[in-house]
Amino acid sequence: MLTYGSDSSSQDCVIDLPAGTCENTQELEEYIPESTKKLNSIAELISRGEKVDRDTHDWMLSQVDFLVETVGNESLELNDELRSSLLQLLLAIANLNEEIRHHASLSL
Repeated sequence: MLTYGSDSSSQDCVIDLPAGTCENTQELEEYIPESTKKLNSIAELISRGEKVDRDTHDWMLSQVDFLVETVGNESLELNDELRSSLLQLLLAIANLNEEIRHHASLSL
């Protein structure tokens, strides 16, 4: 498992899952809470009025790519609960991205 640190590159994910090649849903079940934890830490930064750095924002966008590819992967059988959790994570990223955009527009 890879953890995402502040000095990691924007290409790192919370866990090492090559997009579109995951065959084990247990890895996805581990991915969800780890990614949620990272998103919560980003949300805390925003709530304190701090700016989200480019690497962190890039990380979020790479998670979107991964989630879209994973949910759309027809060869990966996802149960309803796991699919729902992945979609909720995607929605959380979208909402957080909007908060980042809103805060950026206020600082102009």
